[in-house]
Amino acid sequence: MLSCVVEKLGAESLTEPDRVELVARAEVVQDQIEAIQDVIDDEERLRMRATPVPEPSGDRLF
Repeated sequence: MLSCVVEKLGAESLTEPDRVELVARAEVVQDQIEAIQDVIDDEERLRMRATPVPEPSGDRLF
């Protein structure tokens, strides 16, 4: 993500404080993305465990 921002702004025009701030902001955003992905993964695991496996029926198709 940071590389896209730097590319858009033009890396040569960034000052060191700007670069440091962009890196810090990118890290915060990345942490938020990872937290969201963790929640989604946890919900998916719970849903899979909560879904009952159907009992096999005595009826045969063939």
